Amino acid sequence: MTSRRITPGARARRALLADTLLALVLALVVLQVTAGLGVVAFICLPLLLVGLLWIGVERLVARIRLRRRPAG
Repeated sequence: MTSRRITPGARARRALLADTLLALVLALVVLQVTAGLGVVAFICLPLLLVGLLWIGVERLVARIRLRRRPAG
């Protein structure tokens, strides 16, 4: 078997191809993860806001009831 010499230009092109393919795979993985997080945030954020609003209304109602209670 004879060993083939690889020119520096060919080596650079192969390295660029490998880096490009790796970057593409990484970008696809990141897009999948962030898209999933976006869906979760889209659902959870309104639920969090409604829950906080609910707790705030309950505390406000409790304060109003304590103020109106006759002392005796």
